[in-house]
Amino acid sequence: MPINDLSRVPLKWPNRKYSQTHYDSGINWHFQISRHPNPLAKVIVLIHGTGSSAHSWEKILPVLAKEFTVIAPDLPGHGFTLGAKKAGLHIDEIAVSLQSLFEAINLSQIDAIIGHSAGANCGLALSLLYEEPPEIIIGLNPSFVAPPSIYNYFVGPLINPLVTSGFVASFLANTIPMTGMIDKLLDSTNSILSDKQREPYHLLFKQQSHIYGSMNFMAASNIPELLQKSAKLQTKCTFLVAAQDPWVPESSLLPIIHQYFPKAIISIEEGGHLFHEENPSRALKVIQEALQAFNPNPSPVDA
Repeated sequence: MPINDLSRVPLKWPNRKYSQTHYDSGINWHFQISRHPNPLAKVIVLIHGTGSSAHSWEKILPVLAKEFTVIAPDLPGHGFTLGAKKAGLHIDEIAVSLQSLFEAINLSQIDAIIGHSAGANCGLALSLLYEEPPEIIIGLNPSFVAPPSIYNYFVGPLINPLVTSGFVASFLANTIPMTGMIDKLLDSTNSILSDKQREPYHLLFKQQSHIYGSMNFMAASNIPELLQKSAKLQTKCTFLVAAQDPWVPESSLLPIIHQYFPKAIISIEEGGHLFHEENPSRALKVIQEALQAFNPNPSPVDA
């Protein structure tokens, strides 16, 4: 298999200069990575949400890369990561696959995880796998609550056992671009995105693998069990909650955060579900403030 084959990644794809590929345990990964020249630099993982890809960190990855080693993978079944089986699209299995990838590319220790929506859930599952979990977890509109009615209207019909099949995914890949569904879906997040910001989503949902992966990822989530396990993590947590997010409503999310992460820092912002794409400068400010909680790096002599 070709090493670092980027032929499937469009030339104008956001942050393509950071793109790499790697084959590990049956998955042909696409990820975007910037390795900091300082070997002691902290390692940060950016995990996108359901139906998205690493492109959603377009404005955030390059800024964090000035100080840290940063990796933003396309999750299995998403973007340009190929080869995932249906059984491997459960959050727990994705976490295992991510850990295997990181070890394969010499990122043995993860210091912080920043996840959007279901990416925050995946980040928690990943943290549970490490003997020394990440120091910091940052969740942007984390999907800790049951899907709201607007979600069920658009997506619910697509995640039953009949529809989460390759045949239906292929059909949808051919028909969705003609229905305007992607723009309606993006509009339903209450986030104002430019036409340029919408372009990657239009391209992604023309791909059968992306639709299939997104549908099965959503269908395979057990949120209560994950939260119960994650409540035991000794990790500094920060959560950004967008006040106008209809996908993860503030009124439902805040009690969950208080119950399972009582010591977490909560930042309530004006915006929708894709807040970090709509307002990356403000999202970065919240992220950078949270990252100040890092323990100091050891000196070269101590290391």
